[in-house]
Amino acid sequence: MSSWSKASAYMGLAFVIPVAMYACWWIGDWADQKYGTKWFGLVGLLFGFAAGLYELLRQSSRIEKGPKA
Repeated sequence: MSSWSKASAYMGLAFVIPVAMYACWWIGDWADQKYGTKWFGLVGLLFGFAAGLYELLRQSSRIEKGPKA
């Protein structure tokens, strides 16, 4: 994999954690409104961070390994 394609792949990873956090927070906020609680949003935010971090590490490992021969 050339350095340019690696760089472009890494630039796409900049959005993984924020998008995962926002999506999970949004679902948690919806659950808070539906059930009248105040903690689903926070749980969703933390879960989104963990899921985003996992995906970030998984994708960066895949980028470094390169294409399968």
